[in-house]
Amino acid sequence: MHRPLAQKTFAPFAITQGDAAGIGPEIIAKAFRDHAEALRGCFAVGDVATLRRAAQVIAGPGQGLLPVAEIAAPQDAWRVPTRCLPVLPLPGLPPPPAWGQISAAAGAAAAQCVQWA
Repeated sequence: MHRPLAQKTFAPFAITQGDAAGIGPEIIAKAFRDHAEALRGCFAVGDVATLRRAAQVIAGPGQGLLPVAEIAAPQDAWRVPTRCLPVLPLPGLPPPPAWGQISAAAGAAAAQCVQWA
């Protein structure tokens, strides 16, 4: 099977979701939407629902929704199609907080993602 050079050269790269009550998830979604080729092999670590919500938030008029794919292991990021956000979920993370509310649980979840990475 032929693999692209980048896949042979680089290990998958983890990007932590950040605080679900902040703008980190939306920045990640925009990056995967606007710079898909540059992020090939990268994946987000965090809560799938949080990153799906971020993908919905950044969808502009006439734009399709950025797909979010749950992956089971970091190397699965290479199998996800371009212009799709691969997410490695961490068990036990809380659901996304309500809009505009600071959440200690969301901050703790962000710290868990960093510790995993």
